[in-house]
This record gives sequence, structure tokens and C-alpha cells, in this order.
Amino acid sequence: MENLDQNNKLELPGATSSLVLGILSISMCYCWGTIGLVLSIIGLSSGVKAISAYTANPGVYTEGSFKNANSGKVCSIIGLILSVLSLLTTIFTWSSTIAWIKTLQGLGGFNF
Repeated sequence: MENLDQNNKLELPGATSSLVLGILSISMCYCWGTIGLVLSIIGLSSGVKAISAYTANPGVYTEGSFKNANSGKVCSIIGLILSVLSLLTTIFTWSSTIAWIKTLQGLGGFNF
């Protein structure tokens, strides 16, 4: 394969979208965990595909786009962890609230 200088190298497909989705997943992780969870999974898969494309042909793609893909992957992992924690917190809160309401109904002090 011929050597290409920095000006002729291509951007990694999916590197920028991985970074954008990773950042959005962190910012949206507190929307009950669901929006951030979806964005982080899509961003993570996009980042992994971009990194594997770079490792297959590192001379074809720019190093900056590789760094974007790595950053997107890291942001997506952080967003995934925060979204799962937020989702678990939401489930726990709703189940506790429902149990509390049922307890009050059983005591006769709270009727719907």
C-alpha cells in the first residue's frame, strides 16, 4: 500500500458520530436512563466499528479521527454506566412508591 501524507488521509466513518452520541448519552442519562442508554449503545457500536476499521488500515485514516473514535467510545461507556444507574434508580423509586401506596391502602388511610 502506498504511503499517503496527512492531507490525503480519510476520516474514519462513524468516528464523529460516536463522539457526538457519547456526549449526548452523558447529558441525557438522567432522562429515566432510557434515552442515554440507547444513545450510548449506538455510540459504542459506532466507535468500536471505527476503531476496528482504523486498526485494519491505520495508514488510510487520520489520527485525529481515531482519537475522536476513542473519545466517543469512552464517553459512550461512561454514558452507559450512568444510564444504567439512573434506570435502576428510577425502577427502585417507582417500586418503592407503589409499595408505599399499597401499604397505605391496606391501612385504610389512602384510597384511590
